[in-house]
Amino acid sequence: MLKAAVLTRRGLRRSINQDRVVVDNTVVASRQRTTAVFTAEPPSLVAVLDGLGGHPAGNIAAALAADVIASGSSQTKTEEDLVALVEKANRFLYRTMFAYPSLQGMGATVAGVLVTSDRVTVFHVGDSRVYLHTGNHLKQATVDDWEEGYITQSLGGYGALQPIHVHTALEPLAGGRFLAATDGLFDHTDRATLSKAMEGPLEALPDRLEKVAIESGNPDDFSVAVVAPYCSGGDEY
Repeated sequence: MLKAAVLTRRGLRRSINQDRVVVDNTVVASRQRTTAVFTAEPPSLVAVLDGLGGHPAGNIAAALAADVIASGSSQTKTEEDLVALVEKANRFLYRTMFAYPSLQGMGATVAGVLVTSDRVTVFHVGDSRVYLHTGNHLKQATVDDWEEGYITQSLGGYGALQPIHVHTALEPLAGGRFLAATDGLFDHTDRATLSKAMEGPLEALPDRLEKVAIESGNPDDFSVAVVAPYCSGGDEY
């Protein structure tokens, strides 16, 4: 079994929340603030999505991509399935832009984990991140698609279809908790502060991370999903 505690909330100086969280076939969204705790059996897919700022309709891009990922989650059992699903979400955004020119250029980033019975596949496109927390150490498990102040790839985001490279990495099932987060959490926060906030009962972590984001003064929307794999006997790794 695994457990996931999630939170999404509108930024302190934002009119709408452009983030989404996916836990298997459920999409978590909120104009204000939402928290939830899920339990699931592997294979299980958890992701956060962030609409691109400075582009039109970031909230729509994140919502549409989240819907595609959620709708295909039950058939996603391998790394290959996962990559194909994220690529499908990218193509769907471009098809939607072609049908609705007012949405031209909309895009989103995505990051998350696919937990199977023997491993965790970390994935991302863009600058949303996944961290692995073990003991009192927080390791960034993804590398931002970022260059000279701009993201180098996203789901959608351009005027014509752009292929994407879905970054994946394999992590052991045992040994820690995974944190998927949009940049509203970590842009103005140091890693030591985030690591401290990842200690304690899983259900309390979204609120603790929210406090960190607010105290950092970051005005952006932020979403987090803390995922804890469990062994068959119910004991948390």
